[in-house]
Amino acid sequence: MAATLAQRIQDLVGFDYASNSINTEDEALETACAEVIDMLPDSLLLKYAVAPTTIDSTGPDTDFASEGKKVLRVIRADGGGVFRVCEEVSIDAFEDMKDANSLYTPTAHSPIFTLDPQSGTTYLKIFPAITGGITAKVYNITYPIGASIDSGEAIAGLPNEVEHAIALKASLYILQAIISDTVQDEEDDEMLAMLNNQLQSLTAMYGAEMQRLSGEKGEQS
Repeated sequence: MAATLAQRIQDLVGFDYASNSINTEDEALETACAEVIDMLPDSLLLKYAVAPTTIDSTGPDTDFASEGKKVLRVIRADGGGVFRVCEEVSIDAFEDMKDANSLYTPTAHSPIFTLDPQSGTTYLKIFPAITGGITAKVYNITYPIGASIDSGEAIAGLPNEVEHAIALKASLYILQAIISDTVQDEEDDEMLAMLNNQLQSLTAMYGAEMQRLSGEKGEQS
């Protein structure tokens, strides 16, 4: 049976952090997940992506709310049976490029998308617009949140080796919180030195792990 994230972190920090007086473990895991996911290339995440969300003409501008998600790729049908990769642009460029008189107006063979927050919820929008029988697909990964992250053995859309990097980064955040508390409580210098040495060791391990993943992703690009 695979180790949970909580067990991985416990092995790294050397104690049952969840039963400790720390109240930042959930936030540490959420932040670590987001940081590692954002550092990984879309090409690697696409290999493990969950099923894409389909956008159709019934709600083309409100089918995909992007808050809490990282958009990996958007593809739009061109009407001839071929899905074309949409280029991401800023909301300002998106509005400018919708001008039919512009030389840069996208076509069904060169579609674009943007993330538009103007309604209060950030929705993904595509141009040319999705009409009739045209559809689009959004490949994405959801940033894990909530107290249940540490009890899971896997995170949807991520390979196991990436979860080790997340455990390392979360351990760093937890140790930093402990060191801060130790300094403020004026506990003994020996304990502080031990915690700082552990922090340095895990920092080096995290750096090496991310470098390894970067090497792997470069080969897959």
